[in-house]
Formats: sequence, structure tokens, C-alpha cells
Amino acid sequence: MIWTTWRMHRSIFLASIAIAAAFAVWLAVTGTSELNAWTIFTSHHCSIETPGVSPICMNSLSGVDRFSSVNAALCGVLPAILGLVLGAPLVAGEMQLFTNRLAWTQSITRTRWLVAKVGVGALVTVGIVGALAPLFWWWTDAAQRSIHIQPSNFDISGFVIVAYALFAFMLGVALGALIRRTGWAFAVSIPLYIGARLVVQDFLRPSFGAVSKVVDPNSGPPALAWIVRSGFVPVGRFSPAPGQAWNSYLIRMVTCQGANGVTKPAHSWKFCEALYHVRDVIQFQPENHYWALQAYESAIFLGAAIVLLGVTVAAVKRWRT
Repeated sequence: MIWTTWRMHRSIFLASIAIAAAFAVWLAVTGTSELNAWTIFTSHHCSIETPGVSPICMNSLSGVDRFSSVNAALCGVLPAILGLVLGAPLVAGEMQLFTNRLAWTQSITRTRWLVAKVGVGALVTVGIVGALAPLFWWWTDAAQRSIHIQPSNFDISGFVIVAYALFAFMLGVALGALIRRTGWAFAVSIPLYIGARLVVQDFLRPSFGAVSKVVDPNSGPPALAWIVRSGFVPVGRFSPAPGQAWNSYLIRMVTCQGANGVTKPAHSWKFCEALYHVRDVIQFQPENHYWALQAYESAIFLGAAIVLLGVTVAAVKRWRT
């Protein structure tokens, strides 16, 4: 059954492997170019704030930015697209071609048939994205030059991208089993995948193990950290009071200190904090939380993939054909 599944879907499997290999070559070539540009930029003591101090600085910074945003976007969408492309037709395609009937007449149970198909597809998906993961990590270091816990790098580095791909794959498989049309399953899975990612990224990831800290105006927020939320909150609290938001005191504090910072501040930071009985607090994820957040988010999407597998099994068992 495993060999049969491979033979039936080998065209799309091999095409996916070829596309991933081509992108890997592209990322390696452009990443090396961007790494060399960064080397020139730093060796000439150039600054991001003032890149125009010399033509060398301007040219090297241009070399860094040439492919960076495009490559970052491709690294972000490739695991999802691979998962959905491999998953959506896996079961729905069988229904459309009625090839599932032939398999079920060969004394093969529906569960065994489904497990073989999903197992092969999942193995190919995980294998492709897992092979790309070290390259993605290298590229974020070579071209992005920002800490990995920042959202821009977190989503395309570490092992969480394998969980993203597996979730996308199982989402495509489950919707294919429910809708029984490859095109519609793929189309519906895209907004659902994006919605799931945004919910975890915007609501769950920032709160998992976040650290609160009172800001010292002389030192500012901690270095190498992902600032999740910040603002003035009542003294004795590390978050806004009920009914208040993080920016509830912002206008009053700006007004107290001066006219939006254009003129000389009328009062000091400390005076305004004492006047309104507030203090400046930030919530952040320190850099050493990176692997814990990777494990936490991976567990969420792997758990969702298992649930989708159960949905798929239930849907296939209910098929009448």
C-alpha cells in the first residue's frame, strides 16, 4: 500500500522536492551575496542609521536589502504551500477519480488505506521542510542579522516550521476528506491556515512566559528581547487596570512632559509618573525564551494536526462510496 501510494502521487511529490531544491539553491546563492554585503558593511564601520556616509556603505546596504524581503516572504509561505499542495489532493483526488473503490475491494480497510496515504504524504512533507530548516536558520543569520525571537525571524527559523508544514498538510487532507474536491479544499484551507497562524502569533505566543519589567528611563528596555507590550500603568501593577489599555495614560504623559517632544519638556519623566501615580512597564520575551516558545508553538500545531487526522478518519469512515 505504501508503494502504491508513492506511485500514485509521485509526480506531485517529486515536483515538490524539485521546487524545494531549486529554492534551496536560490537561498544559498542570494544568502551568500547578502552575507558578503554585510561583511563589507561592518568592516567599513558603516551604520544603519547613517548608511550614506560613503558610497561603499550605500552599495553594501543595497546588496543586503536586494533580496531580503522577498526571501523572507518565500521562507514564510513555502512550508504552508508545500503542506497544502501535498495534502489537499491526497484524499480528495481519490474521491474525484473513484480510485478509492478499487483499493477497498482488495481487502484493504479504509483505516489502513488512509493511514498509508497520510503516512507517506506526511513523511515527504516533513522530510522536505526538515531538510530546509537548517538552511533557513543560516539565512536568517546571514541576511537578517536580527535576533531569532523577533516575529520576523521566529516564523522562519528553528523547528517550528516543520510543525507549520505538517499542520498545513493535515488541514488540506481533512478538508479534502470533508469537501471531496481538491480545488475547493485548497482554497478553503488557505484562510483557515492563515487564521490559525495569526491567532497563535498575536494572542498565544506573546503571553506564554512573558516577563514584565519597570522601565528605567536611563537604561530603557532590555537588549535582545521581543517587546510585546509597553505603556504606563498604575503604580503597583505590571499590566493595565481593568477597563484600561496600555496607552490609556500616553496622551497625559506626553502633555505633561511637553508639546509632543517638540519643545523642551515642561516636566521630567519622574515628575509626570508621580503626578499620575503610574510607571512605565514593558512586557517582553527575552532571547532565552526562544526554544521554549518554539516547543510551545510546535506542540500547538502538532496537536491540531492530530485532531485533523481524527477528523479525516471519521470523515472517510462515513463515506458511502
